[in-house]
Amino acid sequence: MAHQLRTFNMSRMTLGACADFHVTVEKHITLTTPEILHVEDKIEAYREKVKLLESIINRKRSYRTTPKMRAGDKTRDGAIGSVNGVVNVMRTSPIEEKRLAAELLYQELSPYRGIGRHELHKQTSEVRGMLDLLDSEENKAAIQVLGLTQEVELLRTTNEELSEMYDERYLEVSDVLKQSDIDSDELKREVNTMYGDIAQVINAYAIVQPSDEINSFIDIINGLIGSMAAISGGSSSADDPDDGSEPVTPDEGEEPSTGDDEEPVGIPNP
Repeated sequence: MAHQLRTFNMSRMTLGACADFHVTVEKHITLTTPEILHVEDKIEAYREKVKLLESIINRKRSYRTTPKMRAGDKTRDGAIGSVNGVVNVMRTSPIEEKRLAAELLYQELSPYRGIGRHELHKQTSEVRGMLDLLDSEENKAAIQVLGLTQEVELLRTTNEELSEMYDERYLEVSDVLKQSDIDSDELKREVNTMYGDIAQVINAYAIVQPSDEINSFIDIINGLIGSMAAISGGSSSADDPDDGSEPVTPDEGEEPSTGDDEEPVGIPNP
């Protein structure tokens, strides 16, 4: 009896099991080589879909930029608080130069009090306005008198870094949106069908041009199929190539038959 890939109800597999099945199949196709299995014209498209399927097993719900952005926002809030706090306190300084500098900045910064509680994007824009204001010659001099030059420069640097982080965050959000748009059931059906096309070719060559490599590949994948069928609560089966039916050769290219009304559940013998 010719070696043949067995069939099982692939629709019963969970998303994770389905991905693992196809990742394993693709690995062994690569190890055996697509050329020996005569599927070199199908493997690249299959690989791409398998990779996509694997990527949505646990869809991304967090962002790697979040810790950096939180740390940056904390530093920025601290700098804003330091500037406003010192300005407030020094309004009662007995040293006239410092008191006048504080009075000037207190009035200048009045529109920016409380911005540390605003959301990130709004605060970034507000800090830009605050820094532009502080860059005037008179305000720069007042900042220097109060010893706040380092805090203002730290605020400037941190605000710029946060602004740059947003571009990285936008790319992450875009990736999450792409994943959320993928219909997992539809993708499973698509990858299962692609596997079916590959399995049909391998089964056909196992009949008309058998080789040790093809038989070894079939043995391994049949073991995988048996395991997956047991996990998903189904069973695997193999058609008998000697049952009197006419085998399909690779040249004839007959489409696989599903054998029932369910989603294609494996590839029957050619």
